[in-house]
Amino acid sequence: MKILEGYCVVPAKPEVAYKEYIKNLEYEIGCEIPSDYLTFIFNYSGFAFNDVVYNFYNSSEEDDKQLLSVCFGILPGNGYDLIINYRTFKSRIPFNFLPIACDAFGNLLCLSVIGEDKGYVYFWLHDAEETIGEKPSKYPEDIHLVSKSFDEFINSLHKYEEDDDE
Repeated sequence: MKILEGYCVVPAKPEVAYKEYIKNLEYEIGCEIPSDYLTFIFNYSGFAFNDVVYNFYNSSEEDDKQLLSVCFGILPGNGYDLIINYRTFKSRIPFNFLPIACDAFGNLLCLSVIGEDKGYVYFWLHDAEETIGEKPSKYPEDIHLVSKSFDEFINSLHKYEEDDDE
């Protein structure tokens, strides 16, 4: 992973058993979590970024620049906890999505955990929320592909520079 500025949101309490937490999360979502994401969680659980951006899949550097705020983690009782965010959003996002991060505006980054797109990372625009299953397409217009793996997503992150907007 490239070196980017950020900080741990709240260090996990020593008594929290990461493997037991992941086991409980996988039970709750009904599937196994992709290994590249697990590696990140075990190393950087609950990580906040400073001025870090990413783009939608196959977009140019000038288009669709999105600011990343916080990656959720193993933080029981904290608003950035994976399980808390899954429970909060599961009725509003596709059934195969696990919320893994957010921006400062309440939009989510979600990891597909089931299906042919397992491991893909998607952006969910909460302002344009539509009823899931209302459209004939797989995902409503408020969902955009970001990357085809979590590792690809992490490697695409870059520092926001003032001249990025020009």
